[in-house]
Amino acid sequence: MRVMRIESIEAIPLRRELDERIAIAQKWISSRQYCLIKVETVEGITGWGECWGPVAGNREIIEEYVTPWIEGKDVRNIEQIHDDLVFKLTGSYHSYTPASVVSGVDIALWDAYGKSLGAPVSELLGGRRRDRVRAYATGHFWTDADDFEMLKGRIVDEAKGHVDAGFDALKNKIGFQRHPDFPWGWKEDVELVRAIREAVGDDIRLMTDANHAYDSATARRVGKRLEDLGVYWFEEPVRPHAIDNYESLNSELDTPLAGGECWAFEHEFARVLDAAAVGITQPDVTSAGGLTSTRRVATLSDAYNVQCVPHVFGSAIALGASLQVLATIPGDPMLEFDRTPNPIREDLAVDPITNDGNSVPIPDSPGIGVEIDPDVLDSFRMT
Repeated sequence: MRVMRIESIEAIPLRRELDERIAIAQKWISSRQYCLIKVETVEGITGWGECWGPVAGNREIIEEYVTPWIEGKDVRNIEQIHDDLVFKLTGSYHSYTPASVVSGVDIALWDAYGKSLGAPVSELLGGRRRDRVRAYATGHFWTDADDFEMLKGRIVDEAKGHVDAGFDALKNKIGFQRHPDFPWGWKEDVELVRAIREAVGDDIRLMTDANHAYDSATARRVGKRLEDLGVYWFEEPVRPHAIDNYESLNSELDTPLAGGECWAFEHEFARVLDAAAVGITQPDVTSAGGLTSTRRVATLSDAYNVQCVPHVFGSAIALGASLQVLATIPGDPMLEFDRTPNPIREDLAVDPITNDGNSVPIPDSPGIGVEIDPDVLDSFRMT
């Protein structure tokens, strides 16, 4: 096969204000913004990627640092480019490696490579194990409310709506004590999960996510009570760096811990898996190092007999890329399907990715299976 040279790479910033702000343990979210990566080859093939996090930083590193280095390289050498870029960025930034930048570039290269071969990326990552994947509805964020009962009622109604839409697995947010604008604590967290469980019944798989809001003692108190509610996993109970806390909690609780959206590259997950610190690994294709690293983490997790269930909370590009790697993961993975209002996620793809009951079909078109609507792209582009 002839060489496929990279002719250009572009960072495209998108932003859309939300009609109503939502909250998690650490912050309010009032907008959705993404830094998309567009790779063009000399042959005219376009690949799309996505970086995690704010546009600022991602855009500048791509434009001023990555572009001069990557132009002219062969798209087919994706893993070599991935590893060389990690090495180069680590040498330049020392105390951290901009994993979101590596992720966006890597996804775009896989997309371009798949399109050049007329094959879905999942076939290039080792082969498809499934053509659809069970999906769980992520949502149940907090909104402005005068009292806890009002907020609980809204979230319970949302959960019942997801079940009515065909989902049989849900994930909600807890960790009130960490947010300065909510005067509640861990007891209200548990009460919220109990109310959801009572509303949707025992047959619905229910997960809960603390967004690392707790100290280890509080996480233990909450975790013990989640066991009684049949919670399937307890996500990010403590801060990501506290691997010893994860290890002790995971060994003490019947409910397995899940984590990984704040970890990147296989060496970080190897440390976690060596410590038996989680029962579920959750690399995110936009922040863990792209499809290359996410596949490596999934393989490593399987070697440790731990299920990999990627974290997903991005645009249509992140969703499409995640589905491609989910097609290849052994065991019983699920797709995290964000159900909060997000016009960029919903409108950016020409053919939006939607659920079919409790599952989502995995695209089998070339690349990551997402065609970008240029008019929608321009409407969300930041100036």
